Amino acid sequence: MAPWPSYIGHMRGRERPTPFTTQSFLYTLMRKIERLMNDAITNGSDFKSSNTQVVTISDVSFVYLHGNHIASVGNDFIQLFDGGWQSVTTKSRLNAILAVHGLPGEKVFAKNFNWFVGQRGGAIPFFNGMRLA
Repeated sequence: MAPWPSYIGHMRGRERPTPFTTQSFLYTLMRKIERLMNDAITNGSDFKSSNTQVVTISDVSFVYLHGNHIASVGNDFIQLFDGGWQSVTTKSRLNAILAVHGLPGEKVFAKNFNWFVGQRGGAIPFFNGMRLA
C-alpha cells in the first residue's frame, strides 16, 4: 500500500498551511547558489560559484550568469537584464533577487514565450535595463 493515504487521512479536517506567506519561507525554497548570491548582495561582498558571480563596486552589486550581466542591485534600485538568454535559469536568478531585494509581489514570468515583470499593479513587458525602485 502506498504511504500517502495515511498522510492524506491524517491531514483531513486540518487547515492546509500556506507556506508562501513569508519572505523567509521563499528564501528557504531558493537554490543554495541563489541564497549565497543574495547573501553577497546583502553584505556588499563579491561571490563566485559555478555559473553565478556577484561583483560589488561602490555599493552596487553586479550579478552575472555564465559571464552575462543579468542584474545590478543598489541601495534603492534593481536593474534587470536577460544577459542575451531568456532561460529558466536566468529567470530563476532574477526572481531570487526580487524575492529578497525587491518589493513584495515582484517577479519575472513568461507567458506565450514573452517575459513580463509582475508587480502588485499588474504586469509589464520585460525589457533589458528596466529599473525597479
